[in-house]
This record gives sequence, C-alpha cells and structure tokens, in this order.
Amino acid sequence: MTFTDADKRVLQTALVAGVVALLGLFYYVWAIVNPEIKQLKSAVMTEEADIKVREAELAELKRWEGRAGEIAMIVKELNQKVQRVPKTSDPSEFLRILQECIRRTNLSDLKIVRLKNVPMGAYEEIPYTITCRARYHDLGQFLTLVEQNPQQVMRVKTLDVRNDLKRPSRHNVIVQLATFVFVESALQDKEVAAQ
Repeated sequence: MTFTDADKRVLQTALVAGVVALLGLFYYVWAIVNPEIKQLKSAVMTEEADIKVREAELAELKRWEGRAGEIAMIVKELNQKVQRVPKTSDPSEFLRILQECIRRTNLSDLKIVRLKNVPMGAYEEIPYTITCRARYHDLGQFLTLVEQNPQQVMRVKTLDVRNDLKRPSRHNVIVQLATFVFVESALQDKEVAAQ
C-alpha cells in the first residue's frame, strides 16, 4: 500500500497532534494531578492519624465506662466528705463535736486554742491546738473519734506526748487538729454548678 502526499500530511498532522496531546496529558498529570495526589495523600495520612487518635480516645472512654460503678462509688464518697466540711468558719459546731469526743474519753487539764486560718485554694484549714493530760488508751480513743467523726472532717496535724515522771500514768499531750471550710467563692461556684 502506498501513501499519497495527502495521506502523509494527514498522518504527520495526526502524529504531531498525538505528540502534542501526549505532551499536554503529561503536563496535565505533572502540573495538576500530581500535586492533587500529594495533597490527597497528605490528607489521607492526616485522617488516618486522626482516626488512630480517635480510636485511642474511644478505647480510653470504654475503659472509663467499664469503671462506671467504681467512679460512682468514688463520687458518692466525695459527696459524703464534702457534706462533712463545715459551711462557715464558726467554731461552735467544731467545739460541740470536740466536747463530745472529750466527754467520751478521759482527758483532763484541757486547753483549746484556735490558730490562724491557713488558705489552701478552694478551702481554708482551721487549726486548733489542744493541750491536755491523758492515758495512752484515752488519747488513742480521742484521736480515733476525731479523725473518724461522721459529722465533720477533722484531722490530726501534729501530736506530742511527753511522760510526766510525777504522774507516770497520765501524759502531757499537745495535739494540733485541723478542720476545713470552703472559701466563699468556691461555695458560690459549687452552687452555680448545681443549678
């Protein structure tokens, strides 16, 4: 088969058009498609990393959900303790409870001194120094009654016991106790949160 000049020109034109189309396609892929592919790959990697983070968060939430009963018990205990924290720094309730603890034990030569409040953020510590004489058993019972008191949170900060050679069965005792009160702004924040 022989090609005429017209066939050759058509073939050359088609060949040039094909090469131009191929170069255009190559340029399109290189200039437009490749950056878009890179951008999409980057977006996919970001999404995969985000999915891993979300899966880890979901696993953590499922672990916490599995501990719902334990968390509820802790919240209940905290609420009970918060109920035992006095609402004001008025010493009357503390002194009433302390008097009851003393009545149930056999402490003598009693002196109670209120010390300066110690700010501790959302609450203040209200310290007291108690000077008395007591037997070991009575002192232990008194400290137990104070620290395990169901009406008010109190704790023993310091304890100093010294023997008295003149009366070996009764010891000189200095106990520093503390109770706590919420700061007014913390109480207001708690009331707002409850509403």
